[in-house]
Amino acid sequence: MTLTLDNLDLVVRLPEMPKSMPVFELTAPTLEDRRPGLDRLRELLRLGELRSAEFDHALVMAGDRGEIEFFPASGAVWARDATATQDSGDELRRWEQLEESEDEGGPRLTLSRDAADRLISQSREMLDGAGLLGSHLASEAVELDQVASLDARGREVERGAGSATVKFSYAVEGVPARGAGAKTLAFAEPGDGEVRFSGAFHAWRTVGEARDVELPDIETSLGVGLLVDPELVPYHDAGHKIRITRLELVYLALPAFMRQTHLTPAFQVEGEVSKGRRGAGFNFGRFHHAVPPRAFAAADLFGPNLSVNPDGISAPAPPRQQQQG
Repeated sequence: MTLTLDNLDLVVRLPEMPKSMPVFELTAPTLEDRRPGLDRLRELLRLGELRSAEFDHALVMAGDRGEIEFFPASGAVWARDATATQDSGDELRRWEQLEESEDEGGPRLTLSRDAADRLISQSREMLDGAGLLGSHLASEAVELDQVASLDARGREVERGAGSATVKFSYAVEGVPARGAGAKTLAFAEPGDGEVRFSGAFHAWRTVGEARDVELPDIETSLGVGLLVDPELVPYHDAGHKIRITRLELVYLALPAFMRQTHLTPAFQVEGEVSKGRRGAGFNFGRFHHAVPPRAFAAADLFGPNLSVNPDGISAPAPPRQQQQG
């Protein structure tokens, strides 16, 4: 059995579906492409001498002060200065120009706008120096870890901010790119008068030529993945209520350790399954393809990432009579 839109409790608006969207070819920067940036990153993080070891997922260059990993499948880079926090007695950090704000999760500590802008500018300089800011940048933000100190009875005795993460996100032709392969991060610690960067992560493949692919109506698009989700369908059949709290049309970038040949439209989905006969309820989040395999084939697009969703859910085959036609 498959689900229909009537089986879902939608608390968000359905996305407007264009008649077509471009699908972009992707290539991964090679180790040779990245080598000058990796050397510069080693200098910027003061990692010293590094020795290399090759694993199935990555080339790891490690030393006494930290390491750098290069992921051949995507050209992604992860780096860490292991000494950056060794003098910290706990997770609290002494940032200047902290401000307190309130969101749905409660009070939060953030940097002032001026302080955040300076940290973003410093992060851009560090990442640009290592060649780790991709094209198609869409937004930038600073996020501080929220830290609390508790007494033996679990009562909060101190609350503050921890390490900072500067986040850069991407979009292509106005459509946000989401997923583990569409982000650049800089990790920072407050220092005496200047910021100390403790690491970085960059995952963004090179975007190439595009070819338009036709998109069906919204329910057909959702029928590629969400409405046949092998986890959600049995829960609905058992009487659980499925609430969708997020449904957004995006471009999906796969994780750093996975090869990806095309940047394709997908739905970013979040929701809740209520408690019921199959047990406790739960929250879920996942990506599903928005394009049926036959639409990719009609556009003469073929590749390993075009028929299987990132959660390992195979897209349904088209009806037999359509295959024969």
